[in-house]
Amino acid sequence: MKILIVDDHPVMRAGVRSCLVDLDPATDFVEAANLQEAVRAAKAAGPADSFDLVLLDLALPDRSSVQTLIAFRESVEPCPPVVVFSATEDADIVTAALDAGAMGFIPKTSSPAVLQQALRLVLANGIYVPASVLRGRRSARPAPSEPVSRPLRKLSELGLTPRQQHVCALMVKGRPVKQIARDLGISASTVKAHLQPILRSLGVMNRTEAIVALHREGFSVGD
Repeated sequence: MKILIVDDHPVMRAGVRSCLVDLDPATDFVEAANLQEAVRAAKAAGPADSFDLVLLDLALPDRSSVQTLIAFRESVEPCPPVVVFSATEDADIVTAALDAGAMGFIPKTSSPAVLQQALRLVLANGIYVPASVLRGRRSARPAPSEPVSRPLRKLSELGLTPRQQHVCALMVKGRPVKQIARDLGISASTVKAHLQPILRSLGVMNRTEAIVALHREGFSVGD
């Protein structure tokens, strides 16, 4: 496994490495102190040896807030799964990061156990959303305080066709409609036609709400 840790504080990077080594003792860690270094490292890896996960701080010397995530995702193609690891717990920033394609958002105040569980969830094609954001969304179920630990459910349980499952997985991973169409070899209008039953089956209106719903119900978004 290969993980890129992007944070401008060496002590924080060292602490994260120490915490995450339990995920896989053979993990290859690469560190970057700013966005430019992160993009360079991701491009150097290339598609054949790409990172399994990028743990990204939003407050870097050369970029800040959600623009850090957006700039990274726009600069690296294909972009590996990105989980934001940030000092902020502002619900609007968390939501904006998820909307910009993050596969999870972990506050730096989280315990090492929560950090490990959250990343295990993402590596297993799940998504992690902080309990504070879940509490801010309407739900018939209580918001979990820790990452989902039960076996991940399959998108097929939602009654989606195989094609709709692929579209759903790519949507959740932040792919725009045109890229989904290109990846699946279908038209953009066909993608949009698939999105409606997906959102309807989840009872949501947009991608961010879909992420929250899929996390809450413990679905895998593997495609």
